[in-house]
Amino acid sequence: MKFKGRWDEFKVSMAPRIEEWKFILKRISESPLAVTGLAIIIGFVIIACLAPILAPPQGHDPFVVPQDVELAALTPNPTPPTTRHIFGTTDQQYDIYYACIWGTISAFRIGLTVVTITLVIGLILGTISAYYGGVIDEVLMRFTDIIIAFPGLVLAMALVIAFPTIMPLNVTLIAIILLFILLTASIILRLSKWILTASLLLIICIFINLYYPLILELNLSRLDKVLVSLSLVGWPSYARLIRSEVLRIKNEDFVEAAKVAGCSDLRIIVKHIWPNTIYSLLIVSTLDIGSIVLTAAALSFLGIGAEPNFADWGQIISRSRNWISRPELLVRNWHTFVIPGIFITLFVLGWNLLGDALRDVLDPMIRRR
Repeated sequence: MKFKGRWDEFKVSMAPRIEEWKFILKRISESPLAVTGLAIIIGFVIIACLAPILAPPQGHDPFVVPQDVELAALTPNPTPPTTRHIFGTTDQQYDIYYACIWGTISAFRIGLTVVTITLVIGLILGTISAYYGGVIDEVLMRFTDIIIAFPGLVLAMALVIAFPTIMPLNVTLIAIILLFILLTASIILRLSKWILTASLLLIICIFINLYYPLILELNLSRLDKVLVSLSLVGWPSYARLIRSEVLRIKNEDFVEAAKVAGCSDLRIIVKHIWPNTIYSLLIVSTLDIGSIVLTAAALSFLGIGAEPNFADWGQIISRSRNWISRPELLVRNWHTFVIPGIFITLFVLGWNLLGDALRDVLDPMIRRR
C-alpha cells in the first residue's frame, strides 16, 4: 500500500510534464518542416549505424577510403559510376560510395562534438557574465569581442595549422589552472564544500608533481585539431546570446523571489534562469550543426582538415579539383563533386529544417500561438 501511494504521488507530479511532452510531440507532428527535417536526420542516422553493413571496412581503419589498386594500374583518372563502384571513383581510384557512407559518421562526430563543446562553454561564460555583471562582465565580453572580430574560417585555419600534432601537457600547470578556476567559482557562486575539497586535492597533486614531474603527451590527429579549432572559434556567439537572455530574465519577479527565499546563486541559475533561457540556445545550436559541418568540409577542401584519404565529404570533393577545370572534364567527372555535395546539402538542410521547427515548438514566446 505504501508503494502504491508513492507511485500515485509520482504519477500526479509527472502529469504536467507528460502533458507538456505530448504537446511538443503534437506540434512537431503537425509541422511539415519538422517532419521533413527529422526524416532526413533519421535517414542519416540509419546510414551511420548501418555503415559497416552498407560499406564493409576493407582495412584496420574503417575511415580510410579503400583504393581500387587494379583499376588504378590502368588509369589515374576518375571513373564514372559502375556496378563495381556505384558512385564512381576519384583520381587514383578511391571509392566515393565508401567515403560518402562513412563520411556520415564523420559529419555527426564533427557537428555534435563541436556544438556540445561550444554550447557548454558559451552557456557557462555567458551566464556568469550577465548574472554578476560589473568587472566580470566587462572582461568576459571584451575577450569575446576580440575572438568575434576575427573571421571565423580564417581563425579556424590559423588554429588548425598552429596546433602541434603532439601536444605536451604539464600536469602541474593544468592543476594550477583548475585550482584557479575552482577558487574563482567558489567566490563567485558562493560554493564552499565540494569546491574546497577539490581544491585541496589539486594542491596535493601540485606538491606531489613538483617532486615527481609528470609530462603527458596528447596526440592530435588533423580531425582532432579541426574539432578543437571550431570549438574555440564558435563559443563566443553562444556566450553573447545566452548573456542577452539572462539579462532579460534575471530581474523577473520569480528570480527576485528565489533570492529573497535564500536560494544560492547556483540554484537560481540552474532551476530558474536556464530553463527560461536555454530554448534559444538549443535552437541556434541545432541550426549551427549544419554550418559547422560545412566549415569542416571547407577546411578539408583546402587541404588542412581531415587526413588524406579519410572518409570525409569535404576531403573527397577536394580530390575533384584537378578534374573539373574545363567544361568537358566537368561533364565527364560530375560524380566526383555532385554526389558528395548532395550528401552535404541534405545533411545541412535536415538540421536547418529541424532547427526552424524547434524554434516554433520550444520558444515559450510563440509556441502557444
